[in-house]
Amino acid sequence: MDLEKYLVRPFEESDYGPVARLSSLLNPETPSTEEEERHWDRAFAAPHLLNEKWTVEERASGEVIAEAVMAHSPFSYEPTRLWVHVLVHPAHQGRGVGRTLCTLLENEAKEHRLTTIWTSARKDSPRSIEFARRWGFEEVRSAWMSTLDLSQAPVLPPSDRAAKLLGEGIRFSTFAAEGARDDGVRRRVFDLLSEAGKDAPRVGPYTPISFEQFEGHQDRPGSMPEGFFLACDGESYVGMTDLEVSRARPDAWMVGFTGTRAAYRGRGIASELKRRAVEFSREQGIRYLRTFNDSLNLRMWAINERLGFRRTVEWSQRERQLTPSRAPARTP
Repeated sequence: MDLEKYLVRPFEESDYGPVARLSSLLNPETPSTEEEERHWDRAFAAPHLLNEKWTVEERASGEVIAEAVMAHSPFSYEPTRLWVHVLVHPAHQGRGVGRTLCTLLENEAKEHRLTTIWTSARKDSPRSIEFARRWGFEEVRSAWMSTLDLSQAPVLPPSDRAAKLLGEGIRFSTFAAEGARDDGVRRRVFDLLSEAGKDAPRVGPYTPISFEQFEGHQDRPGSMPEGFFLACDGESYVGMTDLEVSRARPDAWMVGFTGTRAAYRGRGIASELKRRAVEFSREQGIRYLRTFNDSLNLRMWAINERLGFRRTVEWSQRERQLTPSRAPARTP
């Protein structure tokens, strides 16, 4: 990288907007805004979670053209294992910017005595896959985003199984109807999320977030309590699926986490919750619904596929083992 043309520096508060635009350019299926980028950093911040960022600035224009991130996942925390990402503007690729940032991340890995780093690369980008391979990352699994075009999907009436659930005392509600600002309701929803999230496949071990982090996420930009669907058995919440508004794409909502308590699985609760989310979105005039799947979560993918979701883009989830006692050797 030509240091006369580019400046590598720590991330600054003013970088949220440029980084959101860069991320949206490279991943147009999941566009972001400055407000949303700032939220993710702050809502899940905790003293034990590392979240280091750097940007590359073009000296002539002052434009942010690249970002490097090294961060723990709050949902799968291990002190010596975390995620790294490098984004480089297409107009500045092939100039050594990515290599410089990867070297920076390797040096940081040495300082933090890391044993494992993870990254993801778009499978429709051979350049990204090859870059990750050259730096020693091996594929461990896949994840993909799927999309449902509501203008073409048929209306989904309640199934016979849904009627049976109602007859068995399972009622369906929303976070808004239950009282999204009520502390008791929030704690019961948090308890459901903590239990249901245990079995969701992920890279790394499961670690529950704190109640404070959960609250911060519920107060995020795009939070929609009326689109947060709950299955209830008496006073207990036993299943959930939530919709998230995209500020960058108002016509496309995201289906977030869907899960049920272990004792209630296999009864069609998750299917009915997602059906309600789909029909609510249609009633609100939304064109697209999007959601993510881990390649190991085939049950959830089967539900999504039955509802009409189709794969849009796939990521290669990759892992690199490190030797913490010395600096990782750069792969040629």
